Amino acid sequence: MTNEEMNKKMEFIVEQQAQFAADIQATREVQAADSKLFKDALLGVMDIVGRLTRAQERTEETVDSLAADIKLLTEAQSRTDERLNNLISVVERHISGNGGSHSHA
Repeated sequence: MTNEEMNKKMEFIVEQQAQFAADIQATREVQAADSKLFKDALLGVMDIVGRLTRAQERTEETVDSLAADIKLLTEAQSRTDERLNNLISVVERHISGNGGSHSHA
């Protein structure tokens, strides 16, 4: 191998090494940018999950409160039904003549 051939091969190797170094640097820059984008996206998702969690907790509190209100209304309705049934019985006895002091003579 002549000196000229050797120099061409060495020049080729040096150019390849320089290109490899440039490619590595470009890859590092892309990776750094991707890392920042990933971090920002992750923080955004974490924020969304946090807001969803708080909203779910408020929803559960509302549902629990509504369930308690429905229970109270159901109990009140039962008492109202009982009192209405008692009133109906009194009125029916009065109409039929079995419950009053009024007698028709």
